[in-house]
Amino acid sequence: MDSRALVAISVGVTGFVLGVLALFEGSTLGIFAGAAALGAGVVSWFVAKDLAVAKADVETERAKAAELENAVTSQVQARITAEDAVSSLGSELAATQASEVARAERIEQDIKSEVQSSNSNARSIITDPSTGLYTEAYFRAAVEARVAAARRHLRPVAVVLIEVTSGSGDDRTQADPEMVADYLLDTLRESDTACRTTNGLYALVLEDTPENGAVWTVERIRREISDNETNTTVWAGIACYPAHAFEVRDLVGKASEALEAATEWHQDRIEVAIADL
Repeated sequence: MDSRALVAISVGVTGFVLGVLALFEGSTLGIFAGAAALGAGVVSWFVAKDLAVAKADVETERAKAAELENAVTSQVQARITAEDAVSSLGSELAATQASEVARAERIEQDIKSEVQSSNSNARSIITDPSTGLYTEAYFRAAVEARVAAARRHLRPVAVVLIEVTSGSGDDRTQADPEMVADYLLDTLRESDTACRTTNGLYALVLEDTPENGAVWTVERIRREISDNETNTTVWAGIACYPAHAFEVRDLVGKASEALEAATEWHQDRIEVAIADL
């Protein structure tokens, strides 16, 4: 019990006793004084009790405030740590992007130098003589450059491998390359790259193109060929950065696997690569 309450009760009891004694002495006013003193002591006891409860509540609120302050401090520290981590990651990303930019610029400069060269040998490395499309060597260099640029600007890029045949069953042969090249060039954008590989496939690099855009582009090519040429089959495999692969070698490999899956069908087929889990 609070010491202040004990003092109040003691004073009240003392006053009451004194009042009783005063009664025996012949004064009735003393009893009223003692009763009043006792009442004052009881009231003081209740007041002291209420003060004790209020004090306990204050201590509880102080404890809650301290806990909240500690929680806020922890959150601030966590935020500072996260900001430091983001800053460090940003520095690493900037360094990586700078490296990728330098590599992309170097590759593009090499390509431009070869294209502008008057040496017919160099031109044969860049351009397929029968179709006017770029060669496989240019395709691989272009994929390197486009993926590096896509990584720098956080944009997608699609790689497509297409096989077009004439005939049916075991009598299938490669379709006329000039015919296929015309349809490709009529359908693709200026920013896209169309190439012909050494084994007769057609390789496309579609800049700033996600999976659904690549499928739609290849479907337009397929329709143009199917609607205007008889007895032809178009197979295509699509792989996109960064949805299916992050490295150039893996990206081309994914497109090749998708094309292989498409050729298992007897009719036109477009297959999209499967992303690694």
